[in-house]
Amino acid sequence: MKIIIAAMGANRVIGAGNRLPWRVPEEYSHFLSLITAQTVIMGRKTYEIFSKDLPSKRNLVISRGHKQYARATVFSSIDEALKEAERHPEDIFFAGGATIYEWALEVADKMYLSLIKGEYHGDAFFPPFDKTKWEIQSRVDHPAFQFIVYSRKKS
Repeated sequence: MKIIIAAMGANRVIGAGNRLPWRVPEEYSHFLSLITAQTVIMGRKTYEIFSKDLPSKRNLVISRGHKQYARATVFSSIDEALKEAERHPEDIFFAGGATIYEWALEVADKMYLSLIKGEYHGDAFFPPFDKTKWEIQSRVDHPAFQFIVYSRKKS
C-alpha cells in the first residue's frame, strides 16, 4: 500500500526554515510508530530533519545532489525510488516535503494526516487535494492534534 503521512497546521504549513514549526511529542511518537519497519520515501531536507530518529526499515531519499547517507539510499527521481520500494513487501510511506507530497497525491492509496491545532508561520505547505477523490476512514482527536485517515475512492 502507498501511504502519504504528514503533519500540518490548520493553514497547511508543514515546515519553517527546514524544521517543524511546532513541538508536539505525542504526534511525533505516533508518526514514528506508523513508519516503524516500513519503507519511507522522502526528500533530502526531510531526511536531514528526521534521520536520527527514523525507525523505518528502508529510507529512500530523493536528491538532485550526490550526497550519500549511512542509513538511506539516494535516488535522483521519485519514480526510481518508487520502483525500488515496490520490490519490497512493506507499505510505502511518502513523508515529505511538499514536492514529494504533490507527486504522491497521484499514486497514494491512503493518507495519514495529523492536523496540528493552530496556525503556524512557515515556508513549506501541504498541497491542496481534491477531497471528492478521498473519503475519511477514521478521525481521532488528541489534545494537540487530530489524526485523520483518508482512503482514495474507487473510481
